[in-house]
Amino acid sequence: MSFAVLQSDCKKLTNTLDDFSNDELDQILNNDAKIEEIINQAEDIYLKEIQNEKDTVIATNESLAELNLAREPELSEGREKLQAKTEEGEEISKRNEEKLKIIRDKNGDMSLETALAFLRTAASEMEEESDAIAKKFMEEGGDLEDFLEQFLAKRKIMHLRLVKADKMSKILQRGDPSLSNISSYPNSPPLNINSSYFPGIPTSMPPTVVPYPTGPLNMPMPPPYANLNYFQNHY
Repeated sequence: MSFAVLQSDCKKLTNTLDDFSNDELDQILNNDAKIEEIINQAEDIYLKEIQNEKDTVIATNESLAELNLAREPELSEGREKLQAKTEEGEEISKRNEEKLKIIRDKNGDMSLETALAFLRTAASEMEEESDAIAKKFMEEGGDLEDFLEQFLAKRKIMHLRLVKADKMSKILQRGDPSLSNISSYPNSPPLNINSSYFPGIPTSMPPTVVPYPTGPLNMPMPPPYANLNYFQNHY
């Protein structure tokens, strides 16, 4: 029994003696049987209160038990959904790991720097192919429309790869500031070139300017006999 409960019981017992006079209290003090009777009455009241509290607790527990039983189907359904979601998540994670392994096996754990180097090389190769097409057309002539279709297709792919390389280079520079001086294209001239290298490009280019010409392309003109054949065939 805690001290608080004992103190409360003593207070209740003293309250029962408030109605007695001094003479009655003197008689009770000298009468052990009367004292025992008063204590028994107080115990009866205390036991009755405990019984009432017990009945209240039992009724509350029964109500909670009935409520829990009523929610058992909902709880079981939620448990099944959770189990299904857990299994689905494990399956997705497993598939992702398998796909990641396949990508790593194909790429050989290729780093971003390696991918950037390959992208720049591919852009350079595409530029060389377009230059070869232009050179062949200048030397041998041919159909102008076919030349433009092939040449512009190569140039388009080259510029797309250059843009991708430039974006990837900026991403790498955010993670490693030491890469800030890396150009976006391996065959491009340094940024501090003179203005005669590319006409129209200033000596000191702002950071947002890419180190390759972005203006209209000057298409190579066919030799005179090629022009003659073209106009004879089309006009």
